[in-house]
This record gives sequence, structure tokens and C-alpha cells, in this order.
Amino acid sequence: MNLLLVEDDPELGRQVMAWMQDVGHGLEWVKTAATALEAIRKGECDVVILDVGLPDMNGFSLVEKLRREGVRMPVLFLTARAEVSDRVRGFSAGGDDYLTKPFAFEELLARLEALHRRATNHVPTHRTLGKCRLDLMKRRVSCGGESVELQPREWTLLEVLMSHEGRVLPKKFLLEQVWDIHFDPGTNVVDAMVCRLRRKLEMPDCNVQIETIRGKGYVFKTLA
Repeated sequence: MNLLLVEDDPELGRQVMAWMQDVGHGLEWVKTAATALEAIRKGECDVVILDVGLPDMNGFSLVEKLRREGVRMPVLFLTARAEVSDRVRGFSAGGDDYLTKPFAFEELLARLEALHRRATNHVPTHRTLGKCRLDLMKRRVSCGGESVELQPREWTLLEVLMSHEGRVLPKKFLLEQVWDIHFDPGTNVVDAMVCRLRRKLEMPDCNVQIETIRGKGYVFKTLA
């Protein structure tokens, strides 16, 4: 991906740039809304990471301006404004996703890749990791050649985990992607469903694993 970061915090800007370079994504970093507009109008980036508190214009107004001009480029708000009213304002302005600071880099990366996939309309027919295979058209799962019966929500959870193989996915991210819940419900719904899915994948020839990373989330990976 080619990313545009609009962020006036020098330390955060340096960190995000280093992270993205480490995982192979290109990133242009600008610090004002005016320079962001110039960069976006060139149409050379895939996703915009946008702070709200910019020195010359707030990020909400910037996205509203872009949408009025017909610019459909995906925008992820990355901001310290965590109130529900702020999130609503961001989505109403035309933002595609909203992540509050502080944040986990893995979650930021997962959200950016999800936005990019949606924007490019890439629709794969199946996904295979190790001996686990998802038929995305028929919504069927097999592991080591054996069919695995999953409930609809379990299937969606497995699809999200496999789509981000090898990366730690926070519970907050899974709640949003699988349940469409954008707040902390105060339950262990994620843990319970991960346990259930993990048990169903425990088959002799199934070489995949859902690992718990204490305090961070879950990672789906293949076993050697």
C-alpha cells in the first residue's frame, strides 16, 4: 500500500513511518491539512491516516471538503478524540474508519489493510493457510481434508483471523469486525467464541492454531 499520514505530532509521525516501512508499505508524511490536500489530489496514495487536531483545519472538515470534491479515497481517523460524539462526527464527515490514541500498531495495520481491500474490490473465492481451507463462496471450512461445521459467527471470526494471519488482533478489533460492536460490552463474548472455534479446529491433521497473546489479543498461525 501507499499511505498518506497527516499528523502534526513529530514523535508519532516518526513511529508510524518506521512501522510501515518495516512491514513493506510506502508512506508519505505531511503535517498540515493544506499539504494533505495537495498530496491527496495527486491521487497517488491508497489510504489516508488522518489526525483530527491539525494546525490549519480539523480533520473532520478536511474529509468533508474532500467528499464534496468527489474524492472517494479511504480515510482512517487516528485521533485522541474518543467520545462517541467524535466518532459519529468522523463517520458523518465521510471517514471510513476511526481509531483512537493510544493504539496498537497491529490494529492500525489490520484496519488499513481492510480498508484497502474494500476499496480495491478484491474478492477472493477461497483462503488457505496450512491445512485449513475456507471456501468463501460456499462458506464452508475444511481442515486436514475434514469438513468443520461452524456457526455463522464462528465462520466470520475464522475468516477475520485467517485474513490477518500471523498478526495480533486485539479484542476490540474482533468485536468491530465480527459483531459490529464499537464499544466495550463488558462481556467475554470474544474469549468464549475463540475457545469454541479453537476446539472445533483441534483435529489430528489440522496444523493451525489460535494463540492467545496475554493482554493484547489473538493471533492465527500455522504450525511447523
